[in-house]
Amino acid sequence: MNIFVYGTLKKGDPNHALLDSSRFLCTTQTTESYVMLDFGAFPGVLKPEDISQMPVSPIKGEIYEISEQKLEELDLYEGDWYFRESVMLENGLSALMYFLKKIPPVNYKIITDGNWSGKNSGGY
Repeated sequence: MNIFVYGTLKKGDPNHALLDSSRFLCTTQTTESYVMLDFGAFPGVLKPEDISQMPVSPIKGEIYEISEQKLEELDLYEGDWYFRESVMLENGLSALMYFLKKIPPVNYKIITDGNWSGKNSGGY
C-alpha cells in the first residue's frame, strides 16, 4: 500500500527514519485542495469542509510503499490527533494521507502553497 507524507516524515525531516525501510516512489501533490496548518514543529491538513474561510491548496509531499506493519507503526506515531484516508494524487496514484481530526488549541499559521518545510517554520 502507499502512504503520502507531507511533514516530518519527508526526506530530510526529523521523523523520516520511521520510513527508512519503506520504498520511496516519488514526489507529487494531491489532486484536491486542502487546508494546511503549520504548528511550527509539524504540519497538519484539514479537509475544506471541516473549516470555512481558510485558503486551500494542493498538498505537496512524497509517496512511499509501506507494509501493513509499517502502517500500524505510523498510526501509533500520528496518535489521536490524526486519521487517515485515501487521496488521489496528481501522478495518477492513490495513497493514504493523514488528516487532522480538529484544529488543536495551539498557535498555527496557514500554509497557502501546501508545501511545509520544518526548516522554514518558526517557533511558537
